[in-house]
Amino acid sequence: YGGFCPQFKYRIGQTFGKTTHSLLGDDDVASSGRLVLAQIFPNEEAANRAEDARASLLKTRDQSWGDQKLVENVVPGYTGFIPRSQHFFGNRYANVCRHSISDFEYDQRKYNAKQQELRLTELAQSGRTEGIDPSALPEIHTKHKTPLNPVAEKAQPYTSRSMPPPAVSPFYLDNDNDQKQFMSGYTGFVPRSRGLLGLGYPIITHQALNDFTDDTSRQKEVARQPVTVEMTPAPPKESKKIYPTESGLVPHYTGHIPVQKFRFGETFGNSTQDAMRKSMLPPVMS
Repeated sequence: YGGFCPQFKYRIGQTFGKTTHSLLGDDDVASSGRLVLAQIFPNEEAANRAEDARASLLKTRDQSWGDQKLVENVVPGYTGFIPRSQHFFGNRYANVCRHSISDFEYDQRKYNAKQQELRLTELAQSGRTEGIDPSALPEIHTKHKTPLNPVAEKAQPYTSRSMPPPAVSPFYLDNDNDQKQFMSGYTGFVPRSRGLLGLGYPIITHQALNDFTDDTSRQKEVARQPVTVEMTPAPPKESKKIYPTESGLVPHYTGHIPVQKFRFGETFGNSTQDAMRKSMLPPVMS
C-alpha cells in the first residue's frame, strides 16, 4: 500500500499489517474519519437493484424476427462477439455477458434518443409538425430558426481570446529579452556558442544568439544597400629594364641577349652593355 498512514514513521518493531491495524484503530491518532479503501463486500441491495434494472432493460427490447444472438442468458462457451465484454471481468461468463449486453443496449437507446430529439427539434424549428404529437416535440429555447442564414461567403477563422499566444523562436526575440536563450539540456546547434566558456548554459546561449542575430541583421542591411561600381584607372607601372644602357649584364645571366652569339673577343659585361642598341646596328664587315 503506497498511501498515507498517520504516525506510521514513528512506529517500529512490528510488521506493516500490525502497525497499520493498530494506528487506524487507535482513537488517539488523528484521522479524516473517512475510509481510504473501498468496501470489500458490495452492498447487496444496490447490487440487486442494478441487476433488476439490467434485466428489465433487456426484456423491453424490440422483438427480433431474425436470429437474436445477444440474449439475456448467454450459454458459456459461446465464441461470438459480445460488445463491451472487455470492460467487465471478475464474474461468471453469464453475468459478464448480461452486464455487457445491457450496457450496450443502454448506450444504443441513449444515442437513438438524442438522434430523435435532434430530428424533432429541426422539424419544430422549420414548422413541419404535421402528424406529430405536440407532447413529443422538445421545448424550443432559441430565437433563431434553422437553417441559419450565412452572414459571409466564407467563414473567418476563429481565434480564442483566452488562448495563449504561440511560442516565438528565440532567434526572433529582442536582445534584452530574458527568454532569448535555450534551456539547459538542449542538444541542438547553437551558433556562435563554441567560443564562450566559463558561464552557465542559458547565459552562453543568450550571448551567442545576440551575436548571431546582430551579425545577421547587419548582413541584411548591407545586402539592401545599393551597389555602385566605379572603374579607376590603374597607375602606370615602371617596368625595370632588362638590358641596362649604362653597364653590362651580370655574368652568368641565363636570359636571351640579342645577337650575343655573334660577338666575341670581349668580356661578358662589355659585350652586353646597351645590348638593345647594339642589336639594331648593322654588322661591321672588315
